[in-house]
Amino acid sequence: MLDIQQILEFQIGGNTVADLGIAVGVFLAIFIAMKITRKHVVERMLKYSKNTHSKVDDVVSAFLGGIRTPVYLLVAVFVALQGIKVPESLTLIVHIIVLVVIVSQVIKLMEEVFSMMLGAQFKRSNPESELPGIFRIGIRLVLWSVGILLILSNAGVDITSLVAGLGIGGLAISLALQGILSDLFASFSIAVDKPFEIGDFIIVGEHKGTVKHIGMKTTRITALEGEEIVISNAELTAARVQNYKKMQKRRIVFNFGCSYDAKAGQMKQISEDVKKIIDSHDNAEVDRVHFKAFGDSDLQFEAVYFMLTSEYVAYMDTQQDINIDLMKYFEANGLEMAYPTQTLYVKKD
Repeated sequence: MLDIQQILEFQIGGNTVADLGIAVGVFLAIFIAMKITRKHVVERMLKYSKNTHSKVDDVVSAFLGGIRTPVYLLVAVFVALQGIKVPESLTLIVHIIVLVVIVSQVIKLMEEVFSMMLGAQFKRSNPESELPGIFRIGIRLVLWSVGILLILSNAGVDITSLVAGLGIGGLAISLALQGILSDLFASFSIAVDKPFEIGDFIIVGEHKGTVKHIGMKTTRITALEGEEIVISNAELTAARVQNYKKMQKRRIVFNFGCSYDAKAGQMKQISEDVKKIIDSHDNAEVDRVHFKAFGDSDLQFEAVYFMLTSEYVAYMDTQQDINIDLMKYFEANGLEMAYPTQTLYVKKD
């Protein structure tokens, strides 16, 4: 009957039973330790991060929480195999799989970190702005390009010729896709410079409307009539854009007139009273009101004020209220609104 020592020294595939037992023990120890760490450390970090205002712990906790059981199994298998003899092909396969998993997890973490940093920069200029999706795509492309080259290099692939080939191929593709790439880089320019954002009312050449979507190639605007206007990003960056959402004040000029029945002494008083009428509205800031000129059929006044909001509907509501108050003022003071009239004098010989 075989004793325990003989059983432990028995060879299986070039490894003793003792070596295989140690490998199994290492596998179980690492796997169980990682599961316990997740349950008692990572889950507490997730709960703690929800009660803080910092974004860093949210990113780290989400990254650690996103590592699932298959990753733990793979890491445990990789470490356990280091102590026993296995075929080189199996070692290479496990090595590549582990490298792919580690690189993908690191890329995921780095993507969130870079996105958080860029998002913070965007919020400094506008607290309500979000990081444009084009930046996330760019970050992901760069990180995965580096990650794939790293994986291929560790797998024994000569990446020198590959990088050179990619450079020549990239040049050919860039020439073939010159128009698309110009729009793509223009979208980066729009995202960084922010000449307009979604929801802004803009005028580009003969087109005007509200920005509804800023894509990688085109920007879509909803016109006042309701139709959608699609403009390439390259055209937008080269054109002169008027952005009414950025306007802090709206300067308003309007004219009114009274009939020639008014007396000279009333002209100054009318100007002062109209100033008070305009100032009585919350969003209006009067600049001046003057008796401007003698018209063909009226005494002409010019009023200038500023709207303290850029909203067009608010401006129209305020102007309507001012017009109504002007009519009431004229009625209360016995004045008449002027309208085109002609007086015909007939002389008989």
